[in-house]
Amino acid sequence: MSPHSDEPTARFYSIWHDEPIVRKRPNFRKIVGWNSSPKWPPVGRACPAYPDCVFTRNKNQVANADAVMFRGNRDFPFVYNRSQFPSVRHRHQYWIWHPYESPHLTRGIDHASYSGVFNWTFTYRNDSDILAAWGHITHIYRELAQNPPDPNRDYSAGKTKLVLWYVSNCYSHLARFSYAAELRKHVEVDIFGGCAERLGAGNRSYCGRDAVVCFKKHARPYKFYLAFENYKCAEYITEKFWDNSLRNDMVPVVLGAPKSDYERFAPPNSYIHVDDFGSPEELANYLKYLDQNDDEYNKYFAWKTRPPKNLPPSWEERYCEVCKKLLQASPTERKVYTDLDRWWRGEKYELCEPMVYEGPNPNDQVAT
Repeated sequence: MSPHSDEPTARFYSIWHDEPIVRKRPNFRKIVGWNSSPKWPPVGRACPAYPDCVFTRNKNQVANADAVMFRGNRDFPFVYNRSQFPSVRHRHQYWIWHPYESPHLTRGIDHASYSGVFNWTFTYRNDSDILAAWGHITHIYRELAQNPPDPNRDYSAGKTKLVLWYVSNCYSHLARFSYAAELRKHVEVDIFGGCAERLGAGNRSYCGRDAVVCFKKHARPYKFYLAFENYKCAEYITEKFWDNSLRNDMVPVVLGAPKSDYERFAPPNSYIHVDDFGSPEELANYLKYLDQNDDEYNKYFAWKTRPPKNLPPSWEERYCEVCKKLLQASPTERKVYTDLDRWWRGEKYELCEPMVYEGPNPNDQVAT
């Protein structure tokens, strides 16, 4: 076995070639969710683009599965225990590791003990074997192409309020809370969600987590949205940016991943990054400046009608990407992660900014 030399993280896995896998039904793929939940994975033909790709939560079907998915942050052994995994590992199968969230939420797991267990990674990071992002620039431009926006639209029209923030993970040591506290001294921020009362904003639950229509209506009068992530990790850009902000015509004010990640993955000039300001007060002054200057504010929406010339390859939503990967996989190629821990957290544990852990594991809290 030898590492794949073209990738910077190749030292954490091995790739080799073996006798080709011959499948009785060349275009059919079955995926079993091993440690499934009532909502994970989706069941049946979950991806219309791949009608012969079937997901199931039935462990009894594992012998005939082309892939077995393991959700790595819920009901997952802290240390690898063979008895809690399929008793037979079939040659034709891929074992897929899907931690779902950031390394902070899997910190209690001894990933080093999982060396040699998984074939593919399925995470939000773009160097994963399968991308499980919360959003994608190509996907969002494809949506816009179906309903092209007016290039002359005034996005400030009808917006009478400044900053909206929905926040429900109230773990006090998250970096976003200290920053938001300072920001609120200089500009009004309307706070809703499970943490609103704790932050002195009253009992403002308003829209539930899945109330898309409600949220869209609530967001309409606001110019900015605090897309403050729970954790400051490389490439960790969630629905707070893609769905809450961009899809609701609010300019996201972002805190989380480095600015260089937003420059690589987000629509150009679609966001305001806190790292561009010397203090929360400077940011507040800039937001108030944009509030008084419609032309400058509208520049943050020019991306909608100016797609970059070289968009990344199409992204088909999370579980469709699983199907696509299985169908496109080389019949001779084999891969296994020999150091999952360092691939996931970084060779020197540098992929997430350190934070204080106190009280219950944040894994037990709502990650919003």
